[in-house]
Amino acid sequence: MDQGVIDYIANVFDIPKLTQHVSAVQMPLPLSRLAEIPLDAGVNQCQGFCYNSKKDVFVLACINSENTKQIIYEINPTTFKVVAKYEYSHKKLLGHMNTLTYNPNNNRYYTTNAVVDGYIVTPIEADSMIVEAPIRLKEKVFNFAFDKDRNEYVSIVPLTNSHRTINYYDSNFNKIKTYKIDAEHTDLNNNGAYAGNGNTIFTTLTTFVFVDEEGVVKNISPYTSGMEVEDMDYWNGQMYMAVNRKGKVEIYGLPSLPFSVNA
Repeated sequence: MDQGVIDYIANVFDIPKLTQHVSAVQMPLPLSRLAEIPLDAGVNQCQGFCYNSKKDVFVLACINSENTKQIIYEINPTTFKVVAKYEYSHKKLLGHMNTLTYNPNNNRYYTTNAVVDGYIVTPIEADSMIVEAPIRLKEKVFNFAFDKDRNEYVSIVPLTNSHRTINYYDSNFNKIKTYKIDAEHTDLNNNGAYAGNGNTIFTTLTTFVFVDEEGVVKNISPYTSGMEVEDMDYWNGQMYMAVNRKGKVEIYGLPSLPFSVNA
């Protein structure tokens, strides 16, 4: 999430600081650089990333700074070579593509616009790659994930520099519960989303934050500065993530986590 998205978020909540035990890991997580993804002309950053179990590919959403051009890359998960790409110019529908998630039950990706309209989730049919009509939520939505174990969607919305709201939706996008949590961070920047068996993971500019199914922050772990982890998904026994670093888009792996994702 870049400054344009941060500027879009309206801080209208006064949330008291929550008291809860958090297990903090002092050493940065051992992220391993796996590949650099060469970008086509017209895009300069990544925002969304997920794994498509039907096609057996990683899916990477890249955009330009004006949110007027989007390219979705399909990447071989073993060689990290680009095997297909799809180009769009949908500022109103796709916009910033602030996270990307895959629902294998209906074979659709979901992404959030986050710039032009902060209330919409846009589906993309994963075989045809056709962008479908957006789904409007009653609440703002920025970071979005599908929990295949629960058949639920999870949305993470920055409220203040520290606090976030996590909203949970059923398969028909009806909100079923919400939690307000303290990510113990110093600004609104909020990236990525992974959901599994009720647990949620997202990142700030410097940490991974793990929240359990009851909305309790169980773990906050730092990662090496100088990179921005934009989005993530769990595949083949480890977490993979798309990173913007020094003007490049890179894929990193994290084989061991200081918490269980129950995937």
